[in-house]
Amino acid sequence: MTRTGRGHVRASGVWPGLAAVLLFLGAIPLAWAVPPPPVQSALAALKQGGSELASGWRYQETITGSKGKARLAYDPSRRAGERWTVVKVNGKAPDEAARKRLKARVDKRSQSAGKRLGIGSGWLASSDYKLLRKTPTTLVYQLRPKVGANSDKATAKLLSHLAGELTIARDDHRPLSLRLDNFESFSPKFGVKINAFGFRAKFKRLAHSGPVVVVRTSNFARGKVFWFKGFNDETRVELFDFAPVAASAPAPQSADD
Repeated sequence: MTRTGRGHVRASGVWPGLAAVLLFLGAIPLAWAVPPPPVQSALAALKQGGSELASGWRYQETITGSKGKARLAYDPSRRAGERWTVVKVNGKAPDEAARKRLKARVDKRSQSAGKRLGIGSGWLASSDYKLLRKTPTTLVYQLRPKVGANSDKATAKLLSHLAGELTIARDDHRPLSLRLDNFESFSPKFGVKINAFGFRAKFKRLAHSGPVVVVRTSNFARGKVFWFKGFNDETRVELFDFAPVAASAPAPQSADD
């Protein structure tokens, strides 16, 4: 994320704005492969959690890049188009013009496909899984992605170069973490070569019996443009201050960066 002026933030690399939510929103259709029962349960928990979070929970979200940070607040009790509020940009309250520009960018990115690893696209349900190891509390599956029915070409090309692990709680089969890394260099478009790519996600159950949601994601990409200019992009997204819409939630401006 780079600054374009006072209070302005521009995305660099892969923008995952709202990624912690978009990771699991939408349907998860059954496709070519049928995941093992524990994985099916984990994916079902993510689908249900995404729906419950989007409709019934307030929360805040920080998006941190190598050169900037933005904090947003989400409130589903507001009418459509007004549920996201830009609270701070680089530690300061943005002026109204900057707030509108960033909000429009976030809204646009939230609707676009191919710029993120959207779990809702269905590729996790299509992928191959192999049980690697068991611990007293977890099941760890090797994950080899396959393209889901709703994945676009950009997402499909990215997934074809990745492999990783999905960790699930052994007791109730809720998802705990997801890790993906590239196993070879690849070129997402002409003149760009990615030598290292990684994606991480952490999941959590809200309250005692609340929804299972993504609470943290990070992604990094390192490589070269036209074989002489290097880049090293990293972005982190964190969700916090969860509260049911029926309960009172802290005012977005009250939290410190």
